[in-house]
Amino acid sequence: MNLQAESRSWLSDLLAPVQVNEFLSTYWLRQQLFCRGPSGRFSGLFSWAELNGLLEHHWRETFRFRLARQGRDLDPASYTDSGPFTARVRPKDLTDQLRRGATLSFDAIDELHEPLRCLAERFEAFFRGGTKINAYAGWRALHGLDLHRDNQEIFIFQLDGRKRWLLYGFSIDRIDRSGLQSASTPPAGASLDQILETGDLMYIPRGCYHVAVPMNEPTLHLTLGVKNPRGMDLLRWIVERLETTEVAVRDLPLLATPSERLRYAEQVRSSLLRGLEPDLVKQYLDETGSNFKPRPSFSLPWSATPDLLPAGADFLVRLNDRARITANGAGSFELRVSGRTLRFPRGMQWIVEQLDDRVPRPMSGIIDALAGRLDEESVRMLVGMLVKEDLVAITV
Repeated sequence: MNLQAESRSWLSDLLAPVQVNEFLSTYWLRQQLFCRGPSGRFSGLFSWAELNGLLEHHWRETFRFRLARQGRDLDPASYTDSGPFTARVRPKDLTDQLRRGATLSFDAIDELHEPLRCLAERFEAFFRGGTKINAYAGWRALHGLDLHRDNQEIFIFQLDGRKRWLLYGFSIDRIDRSGLQSASTPPAGASLDQILETGDLMYIPRGCYHVAVPMNEPTLHLTLGVKNPRGMDLLRWIVERLETTEVAVRDLPLLATPSERLRYAEQVRSSLLRGLEPDLVKQYLDETGSNFKPRPSFSLPWSATPDLLPAGADFLVRLNDRARITANGAGSFELRVSGRTLRFPRGMQWIVEQLDDRVPRPMSGIIDALAGRLDEESVRMLVGMLVKEDLVAITV
């Protein structure tokens, strides 16, 4: 896929020394991977200082914080004030709990920190699955989360300190977990017992049981989850394509003759298959954009004005999500983007082609590139239409 080709450079850096092709053919969706890396590999992503800053600036957002110790969530009342107007984190009580062995998790931290947002967007563009990043910090030798498995693909980025990870495969029927309840003693039988150090990466496939134990020192890591579309998502899409067809709105012929019911069954089977291409996965991705929506972007104040754009041409334009041209007509064309199909004037195709790599482009450059095809006024009108449909973002 083109998306993968464009993304190989940054993904290669994250997975090194494992090559991207090897990862996709040998490990992705199949088995765990551990990659030892230089200590500074993830230094630009997140740090203790940035964690402190987020805690200080988002102390009213208590829903983002979670403290856990030995597999049990601590009562939020032990470190936060609750209520519609007084919700806030109490720094001293939170720190006291951490000192006693609790693990701090910060949910969806990619929503608040630009380097992590960019990382999440790159994963979404490459793997075509919904992505979220959490941060975890621990201090003592007590595990936070219990032995568990996730319903998504997991990448671990060890930012600072060390942490011991134990992986047990896809079944724990014969694993004795009693030691975790009192002393964070990992069960025997792990298929991988690995200490992650600063700069290390680990991939854990969906459904693989695992537990992580701090080592009586400060440790900070990120967990990036990729929630892939599954077979049921594809089946729902096939059914949704039929929602407005005759076979979908007709009553079932419950009291009809056997031959009539057989004719109806054949109509249903034919309707299900009609319009489906040999490569169902590609068609699903093209028509739906996968199982995630583009992250929200805003172009205020201009998008809320009648003109929709700033004056002049000294601003940047970026397409919010990848688009696919689905049909061309004499004076119009159809654009499939983010699961929507929109019809635009024919000249819009030239603008979309300028923006389809999702790299921000100067408006002046777009105008120059289309000189001879569209005048400046037409370019502004068409870009404004994209802004109104929330398909592009404007920055100055």
